[in-house]
Amino acid sequence: MSELGSMMSSSDNIIASTKFSVIEKDGCYAVKSTPLDSVVKPHDPICELDILNLLKGKNKHIIEILNSKIVNGIVTMKFPFYEENLYQYMLRNLEKKRWNPYLLESREAKETFVNKLDKQFAVSFFVQLAIALKFIHENGIIHRDVKPQNVLVSQNFEVTSKARIPQLVLIDFGIAYNVNKPQEPLDFKITDVSTSIYKAPELLFSVKNYSFPVDVWALLVLASQMFQSVTQSRTHIPAFADDGTGEIGEGSDIRLIASIFRSLGIPRVQQWPEVQKFGSPAFEGMFGSDGDGKYILDRDADQQRTCCLELFPALESIEEPQKSKLIECFIGMMPFESSKRISSAGIVELLQNVAK
Repeated sequence: MSELGSMMSSSDNIIASTKFSVIEKDGCYAVKSTPLDSVVKPHDPICELDILNLLKGKNKHIIEILNSKIVNGIVTMKFPFYEENLYQYMLRNLEKKRWNPYLLESREAKETFVNKLDKQFAVSFFVQLAIALKFIHENGIIHRDVKPQNVLVSQNFEVTSKARIPQLVLIDFGIAYNVNKPQEPLDFKITDVSTSIYKAPELLFSVKNYSFPVDVWALLVLASQMFQSVTQSRTHIPAFADDGTGEIGEGSDIRLIASIFRSLGIPRVQQWPEVQKFGSPAFEGMFGSDGDGKYILDRDADQQRTCCLELFPALESIEEPQKSKLIECFIGMMPFESSKRISSAGIVELLQNVAK
């Protein structure tokens, strides 16, 4: 039995386990254990430990490492324990739509669940995560796996003029990249990072010199989950991008690419120079070089706004001027060419008063 398998079989307090690590609950703490001989790049517990110590205690939206040790080739890290992650929180806010006998609908119709997440909570959650990304990016860290399962919901609160909103904490720096102490060449990073629907377009076309914008794209997809109105699944939260995970169990990058292009259009190859110069020739091979005339950046302002409201339908319930600021922000996050994408600092600056 491997070291990892031995650790897993010896505990009844396992919170989560992967091919490389086990996370266990120990009272009011969470303990992550990673045998060094089990890891495969981009997973790097030594780099993770270094990053966590670099960020420690400097931002309330970043998980704080309490202590650590390396004994017998096993890296152990201790953190505060949180009961719930953001994905679980969002699922808990889905409510089954009641059958209305006065509407022309059948009882046998597919179940529908309504997103009851308070929209001011969703706005605040988005801003909190942008603040977290701004902080790590300013410290040279690309997270590379932003998703709601890697965001914990704290019992501390953000107090606004309208509500007391749970504080979010970004976790899991296991595949994070430190541009100041690169564990992979800056222009030849591993592209097998990020998870499922949260993969940025440049990753899908093998651009290896990617940077902080991959996290901004992942946040855009996450935000679209918070601003959906309904879903047909009690266990899957839809986004504007879909790789088939909710339907077939294991997603496909090809299906994800097709979904993104269906939502945001296909650019001309000249509008995506990083893929043209540094990425896979698959883009031109599969989709040609002339685009489809529907690319989000080729549409006028009214068309962009309409597209955004279609992809983020719960924005309709947000009052002005907050709604327009969010739409401006989301559209700024949508360019496929990552150098054109708004930065995490730009998001925070644009929305600095939106969640108050």
